[in-house]
Amino acid sequence: MADNVLWIVTDDQMRSTLRSMDRTWRRLVRKGVHFRRGYSAMPLCGPARASILTSRYPHNHGCATNMTHQPFVAQGHDRDTAATRMKDAGYDTGYFGKYMNGLAQDPSYVAPGWDRWVALLDGMIDDPRVNVDGTVRKVGSQREFDRFAGQRLRRFIRRRQDDGPWFAVYAPTAPHGPYTPSPEHSDDFDGVRWNPQALNEADMSDKPPWLRDLPPQDRRRMQQIYEGKLEELQDVDDQIGKVLDVLRSTGQLRRTWIFFVSDNGYLLGEHRLLSKSQPYEEAAGIPFAVRGPDVEPRTVDALVSQVDLMPTTLEIAGLDPDTGRELDGRSMLEPLRSGDWSSWRRRLIVENINLDWSLLREGSHAYVEHHDTGEWELYDLERDPHQLANLRDTDVTEWARKTGQFSEAQGLALRRLEQ
Repeated sequence: MADNVLWIVTDDQMRSTLRSMDRTWRRLVRKGVHFRRGYSAMPLCGPARASILTSRYPHNHGCATNMTHQPFVAQGHDRDTAATRMKDAGYDTGYFGKYMNGLAQDPSYVAPGWDRWVALLDGMIDDPRVNVDGTVRKVGSQREFDRFAGQRLRRFIRRRQDDGPWFAVYAPTAPHGPYTPSPEHSDDFDGVRWNPQALNEADMSDKPPWLRDLPPQDRRRMQQIYEGKLEELQDVDDQIGKVLDVLRSTGQLRRTWIFFVSDNGYLLGEHRLLSKSQPYEEAAGIPFAVRGPDVEPRTVDALVSQVDLMPTTLEIAGLDPDTGRELDGRSMLEPLRSGDWSSWRRRLIVENINLDWSLLREGSHAYVEHHDTGEWELYDLERDPHQLANLRDTDVTEWARKTGQFSEAQGLALRRLEQ
């Protein structure tokens, strides 16, 4: 029987928080490949999710703002996703969790390709509602929705233990604010320390002009948000543990690929910034791990992106990822199985087509180009992992040339630029 595939996509999770999820760390991350250099295609919820589902970078799917659902559908992107291709390949499919912002304006919508559809209608924080296969229902809170979606995912898995292969997504709302962990975990990280080196960076003179006069963030507030994220992640960890229990008890764990990512990271006062959308490691970087059949546990430094999930999943299903449309991402399947990443991409692009910047990662360096102002930043992350010292005296002509090429490329042409 063919292998199953499960994607777990958290919301606004920093790389540094992954270790706090004990079950996930022990039973998923340490049982598979942990990527220290995983990146969002665009560090903003909606555009990132559009990139995950289609393996298109934002400059190719054109969904620039967080209200992503309407432009995504209007351009027909929902008719060619990982779900539509996996369903056409004979897989049962199910989506359980947060989808894209804007779904509340189209409450009965069910995306093509999904046999089971349990999607939160955004914009209803005080009165959350969920679309279950086209029917709108109420749930008590966002956190209760995460449990509800987890229950429906587990039911989906149990019912298919003797049937053909399946592809599913579990996308909890956590650790996105407002921070309302369950009573079981509401005190787990009380008073946790939060003091990263880039917090309220003292010398901002080498940053772009708009950043230089930012006021410092309130340290206590940053600590409280960090505490809320860690505590909400314990609820996610509980749900993941239950999913792994069901996979094991039904005999499916050994033939299921599990991909763990977030839509984007999060800045908590680093460089005096709060939230996401910016080209710094805390926001652009994401937790990224893969567990699968015959995959030897290891930690690697290969540059990987959300756009790699779809082609890898399609190849697991025995499909050619580029049939019908060349994808921007590349399949990780062969190096995941062999452990040899020597032929993997050498450089990777991250972008924000709304704020008009591009980030090019290559080797130990991170080059940021702010297209609208002509400003640029270059950091050596090996010597300066907190991005405190912009290498202003460097000739960046070649960096700018490569970045410009990426910003216009797609499919195979884009992948050639990565080598």
